[in-house]
Amino acid sequence: MAEMYGLIVIGAGPAGLMAAQTAAKGGLNVLLIEQKTSIASVGRTCVAGLITEPDCDGETVTVEGDQIVFHKNDFSIRYSGLWKAIKGYYFVSPGGYRIRLEREATCVARTFNKEVLLEDLLLETEKSGVRIDRGTQALKAQNVGDEVVVTIRTWEEDKEVKGRFVIAADGVNSRIVESLGLNKERKFFGTMMAYSYVLEGVETPYPDAIIAFLGRGQTEGCRGQFYFWPRPSRKPQDPPLWEIMYAQPMGLGDHKEILNRFIKKGNFSSWFKHAQVVKKTSVVLNFRTPIQKPKVGNILVIGDAASFIEVYVQGAIMYGYRSAKAVLDEMEGKPGLDEYVDYWKGSYEYLKPGMIEQALRGYGIQMLEDDDLNYLFGLTDSKSYKGYYNEFSFPGVIQQAITAEIPRIANERPELIQKLQNLFEKATVEETLLM
Repeated sequence: MAEMYGLIVIGAGPAGLMAAQTAAKGGLNVLLIEQKTSIASVGRTCVAGLITEPDCDGETVTVEGDQIVFHKNDFSIRYSGLWKAIKGYYFVSPGGYRIRLEREATCVARTFNKEVLLEDLLLETEKSGVRIDRGTQALKAQNVGDEVVVTIRTWEEDKEVKGRFVIAADGVNSRIVESLGLNKERKFFGTMMAYSYVLEGVETPYPDAIIAFLGRGQTEGCRGQFYFWPRPSRKPQDPPLWEIMYAQPMGLGDHKEILNRFIKKGNFSSWFKHAQVVKKTSVVLNFRTPIQKPKVGNILVIGDAASFIEVYVQGAIMYGYRSAKAVLDEMEGKPGLDEYVDYWKGSYEYLKPGMIEQALRGYGIQMLEDDDLNYLFGLTDSKSYKGYYNEFSFPGVIQQAITAEIPRIANERPELIQKLQNLFEKATVEETLLM
């Protein structure tokens, strides 16, 4: 006979851990299923940045001592690790010219140690009495009457477990979403891969900035971008760490070779002359429109599993908390799952009409030729623009910075005006992301 739980949570990332512990603290018998055996280890590329811009995905998040505080949802979690305050978000052309997003009195983001964050979430989840099945794959979930049957695979066997409710938090390439047929309702744009190195010994003139390096001259003529950011070490006495990531559509070049060339022979290779690689990570992302209604019977799909690409770590925690509260409400006879769907629709930015296109037009500035990027960024290099590390808002700041220079561009480079209009007004998701 299959085991029975009040709630089964699939996936022990930030969303799943938060959902499991919240439901258990509310009195539910919770099973958490995770395919990794070491839950707090991170082999997946992730900037691990806290978005400091107020009202991101409908929530304002701050740091108060060892607590990450979610003000609108009125809860907090413990983070015992170190932070790195990010003072600027820079977009850099092949010639070294910049568009600089900065905040005078605060930071544009904070980076954190994701492994420490997961350790803290895992400890709290274990203390709350959740049963955790590590090294276990959840293959599919099916509504059967008033219950949900989940088929799982261990190294020993395939079997079934039952829950009154299921929360699927198994990531952007979710098996559960596929098994429920929800991907049939979504538009698929393509697949992106990112490959990254964690480094020691970097020497950069911008030690407190996240940097996006743009232009084909930096990527061996391939489409794609390099992202570079400081990340906290585990202990204050440990050497400073940095991460550099190369992201581009699958099949357009060797990620590792392109990344190595940038470090060793690129325009900014002097930064990495004494650098040593201490860790390598990667990630494969399938880009789809977000799920409009992430509920099937007694199953909720949350976090990255329901998103366009990702919901940021803080978004994952927030949706994990809200989904568990929704299940607890259902147990009391309230329409908690439907209320969660409404919350998702009202908060997740990429569900707003035109937001995907708007965000990717900021990313798609890489469509311009290197000479155009050097010229445009040369006009803005001496200026600073108020902005945050936030994919929903920074594209607008970039567009405003460039359009403010239109009179000069029209006089000096009139042929560039049409390119900018095509980019900012007409470019499709496929053109900006994957072409």
